[in-house]
Amino acid sequence: MYPILARLGDVTFHTYGVVMMFSLFTIYFLALRARDPELLERAHLGDISFLVVFSIWFGGGLVLLIQSGDFSVAALRAGLDPRGLHRVGTMAITAAFFVLLSGYCLWKGLPFWRVFDFLMPYFVLGYGLQRTFGCFSAGCCYGTTTELPWGVIFGENVAGGAPSGVRIHPTQLYMGLAALGASRMLHWQRNRCQASPGALTGLGMVALFGIYFAVSFWRGDLKGEILWWGLEKTQWLSLILTGLGALLWIFPRRWITPGSGSGSSRCSD
Repeated sequence: MYPILARLGDVTFHTYGVVMMFSLFTIYFLALRARDPELLERAHLGDISFLVVFSIWFGGGLVLLIQSGDFSVAALRAGLDPRGLHRVGTMAITAAFFVLLSGYCLWKGLPFWRVFDFLMPYFVLGYGLQRTFGCFSAGCCYGTTTELPWGVIFGENVAGGAPSGVRIHPTQLYMGLAALGASRMLHWQRNRCQASPGALTGLGMVALFGIYFAVSFWRGDLKGEILWWGLEKTQWLSLILTGLGALLWIFPRRWITPGSGSGSSRCSD
């Protein structure tokens, strides 16, 4: 693994941060090329990109601080330190961005669900890139020990805390590659069919949080409070969000082939 990509004098380029910037630029330019001018202006995408960056750098840390209830100076510095981004979970960032985007759409008079339907494939793509390359390089979100031939062995002093010298599940790759496949599926579904506002967002939530829940059983870094049935807090959150996504996807769920008119048959399930 290569947690440090390069050093130029006193400046260190960590792979996690470089991959994050690459992912953000990639999804921005892809969304910019595919945007519907009647839905989003170029300036809107610029604003939303800022909200994404703010959610990652500060929003997720603020959510964690609220959850912990510790607002000491030391906790604030640790929670808002960009060097600790690998410690901020998917749930916290998602919560922060959902609140910020909701407020932005209300302020600008944008249709929230249509905006989120458009953005969802790109969010899942960015998540997949970051997990596959950023998290794997940093050694965060690591797995439990395994004897399987595709298990990986991390070196010493990995920033993300992965144990060294033992073979563990590459859960970063499980999540990342599955998310990249889910992003492709969402793009295909969006281009193939039109749907009720919120349906594609729901499908994306099912894919993203369903992947998180499934892979969590091989995660070695989840050490949160066990609630019910032996499931940890973030497992329950991902399961609930998967269920909410399923509701958005199914009720109502009318998929219509683009350009075929309202009287056409539904797209195949």
